[in-house]
Amino acid sequence: MTIKELADELGVSKQAIRKHLEKLPPTLSVTKKGNTIYLNTDVSNLVRKKVTRVTSKVTGKSSNFDSNQFREDGLRNNSTSDKKTANNYDVEKILNEQLKVKDKQLAEKDKQIQTMQKLLDQQQQLSLQTNKHIEQLQLQLSNETTEDSAFSTSNPLVNDDFEKKGFLSRFFKKRP
Repeated sequence: MTIKELADELGVSKQAIRKHLEKLPPTLSVTKKGNTIYLNTDVSNLVRKKVTRVTSKVTGKSSNFDSNQFREDGLRNNSTSDKKTANNYDVEKILNEQLKVKDKQLAEKDKQIQTMQKLLDQQQQLSLQTNKHIEQLQLQLSNETTEDSAFSTSNPLVNDDFEKKGFLSRFFKKRP
């Protein structure tokens, strides 16, 4: 099949087909005889898929190319497509296994985060209780010091002489 035949079949220009041919994977190639480029069935199927995707994105409608023809062309190239399908299946299987592992890891991380959050909450509660306890002790201490100072000034037995005199002089104090 030539570029012109494929372009006519798909209802696009030859330049559009050439643009898609420029992006061919290295495993696919075209044959050129003279000024005519011939496409094998693998290349034409790939270009058909690309063109129908592009036209359906642009127009919002499916192309005039029948999807049954894709199936028929695919049946002709079973050996190539079977290898690709097997490779795709293997890759998909590996990716799914990796996703499962990642999901398990995320679940473990979520549990760790919850545990850390609980521990943080408990630590904050303990800090709050400790601060309240310290405030109570400070208040109690300040109350006791004010009571002691009030007691020392109001107690007649405690006076300045008591503090200035020695032990024996306080003991043998003359009584008035």
